[in-house]
Amino acid sequence: MLSDIYGYDKKEKYLIIFNLLKGGNIFGIAYGKKGIGKKFIIKKAVNEVSKEKDKKIFLEAGSDWYRILLKELKIDAPEPVSKEEFFMYFVDFIEKFSGRIFIVINNIQKLPEKQIKEMYHLLGLKEKVSVILIGDESLKDRINPFKIGKMEAFVNFIFEIKPPEFPEFERYFQNKYGKKIEKKAVKKLYLLSEGSIQQAEELIFQIGKFPIKGSDIKMPHSKKSFIRVFILTGSVFLFGIGLLLFFRNSGEQTLEPEKVIKMDKKLPVEGSVARDLPVKTKKKKKQDILSIVGDIKKEIGNLRLEEPPQVKFYKKPVKYIIQAASFKNMDNALKLKEKISQDLSGVEILERKNGIKSVVIYASDKKEAGKIISKLKMYGLKPLLKKVK
Repeated sequence: MLSDIYGYDKKEKYLIIFNLLKGGNIFGIAYGKKGIGKKFIIKKAVNEVSKEKDKKIFLEAGSDWYRILLKELKIDAPEPVSKEEFFMYFVDFIEKFSGRIFIVINNIQKLPEKQIKEMYHLLGLKEKVSVILIGDESLKDRINPFKIGKMEAFVNFIFEIKPPEFPEFERYFQNKYGKKIEKKAVKKLYLLSEGSIQQAEELIFQIGKFPIKGSDIKMPHSKKSFIRVFILTGSVFLFGIGLLLFFRNSGEQTLEPEKVIKMDKKLPVEGSVARDLPVKTKKKKKQDILSIVGDIKKEIGNLRLEEPPQVKFYKKPVKYIIQAASFKNMDNALKLKEKISQDLSGVEILERKNGIKSVVIYASDKKEAGKIISKLKMYGLKPLLKKVK
């Protein structure tokens, strides 16, 4: 089951995703170095869990991802479709569909943060829908809690998928090429690609011949000398510390031979005067590692830290849609919107496929939806409540 996954970390992450999908619908984010097999393990987990009646959709991130998603679901919607209209069509489809929907969107690092958050709010329904977003390592700094706010609390997982370790990297190329690539060449490929199987395959394609020997792969000077420089630097550092300790200890213990002899003399009799008594040398105060650490902590305590960044929290996903009324005429819809907007915020008009214009309001929870319905009834309206989650 796991033999086609190369990397101990990837196997562990695959099992987590597989079990989460098996247990129910989820929303997750995975990121990592390009070409290490992130999409492969997620696609494998989806294929293992999904059934014949379910829908599996794999997309590449782009500004029009929601339009492409409608096409993949074979939802007939007029062009152009706004994100609000997409949401209505999407919710209607979910209510009628009996199976599960798995949506995997790759390379979301190409999208600005605003669109990533919109993607979560539009797709994070978790009712028949499982969504997994994939990005490269640049995504790591863009999905920290200071930037995504409360969104993190509703996401099932956010984790990094690491490149395969060398034994697993080597196993991949042995299984695929056998003895066509020497072990020394595989080691060089691992160093050059930093564990990316895709980049290593590109290097093999550039070489353009088999068998591949270690000498066929030229290491850049920086890569080749990195280990040597590291070892040399470490050796010099240790040698310097050794010299420092040597001179410090020798300075504390050096005494003239004459003084050493005098120190061996017996003490004078009480009341007598003795010449050339041994001179008591002043010992230097030793500065051990604990005192150094204490000084560093004291200096750190005097430092002034910058103010932490302001945390911005974002709105919860929409859970209820309240339809105030529907009209064939846009002017009537606009008049009602203007009227009820005096007491309610976020009133919008959605034009459906059949040309009907619906005046709607979104609510994040049942309590908020109840308050909106109460106010609409004061206008003599008969609102309809539709639960999204």
